[in-house]
Amino acid sequence: MFRFFYCSLIASFSLLTAEPVAVQGRVVETLPDSREYRLILDTPSAKRLAVEPSQAFRVGLGDAELDYTNRTIRADAVFYNKMWHLERIFPVDGIGAKVMQDVNTRLHKETATMSRRKYVKEGDYIPNFSMINQDGQFLQIRELQGHAFVLNFIFTRCTVPSMCPASTTRMSELQSNAREAGLDELHFVTITFDPEFDSPGILRQYAKGYGIELDNFHLLTGSTQVVQDLLRQFGILTMEEDGTINHTMATLLVDDKGRVAFRKEGASWTVKDFLEAAKEL
Repeated sequence: MFRFFYCSLIASFSLLTAEPVAVQGRVVETLPDSREYRLILDTPSAKRLAVEPSQAFRVGLGDAELDYTNRTIRADAVFYNKMWHLERIFPVDGIGAKVMQDVNTRLHKETATMSRRKYVKEGDYIPNFSMINQDGQFLQIRELQGHAFVLNFIFTRCTVPSMCPASTTRMSELQSNAREAGLDELHFVTITFDPEFDSPGILRQYAKGYGIELDNFHLLTGSTQVVQDLLRQFGILTMEEDGTINHTMATLLVDDKGRVAFRKEGASWTVKDFLEAAKEL
């Protein structure tokens, strides 16, 4: 029997004078000190905003640390405090973008043929997939082969202390304890349940709020389709109702060859359990 957990999904509020407008454009300059991107908007986006194609936008703290210069991004543009802002910024192109589409197309086809009772268990190899990390870079999970890693799922807007916030706190503690134990090659992977909101910049700021060091921690987002496929592959069930995401939980230790060495169901896994399991690899 599956046990569902309840995570409140808080809405994102801004002091807006208008509804968010979906835009796309190429970043020609990033200005971290003033937290601005200068974009050349594509023609439809400029028309929707009724502005010139060359436009400066204010961005969030996490996005200000990312250099998307000469890359195309998509985002929601909102106007408040007498200037344009970009929210939920996602890269469109870059190294690995085309490969991501190909890899995830194969994943989707494989997932569509799976029995409802089949999912990745201890001893199984995880499927390859590709997502976007907190640095705005495209990452195939097979790139981590050679490193064991701990994998879990969360979303940044979860407000239930015993759920996603507790899981992320334990992941941060596990990272620190692994370093102290000399497990410097152990990596960490967190996949969002909420890819439409959790952009690379939001994930980056979220991680810093928990004291996570980003050199071996990969917070991943992507399309709704790839997230749904991965939830199916890893046997995690979700249901959104009345502003709440209800979901089962699982945390996995994957060895350096991509095989699940340890899996713990539910929200109450311990740092000690995973640290001991990692030492045995």
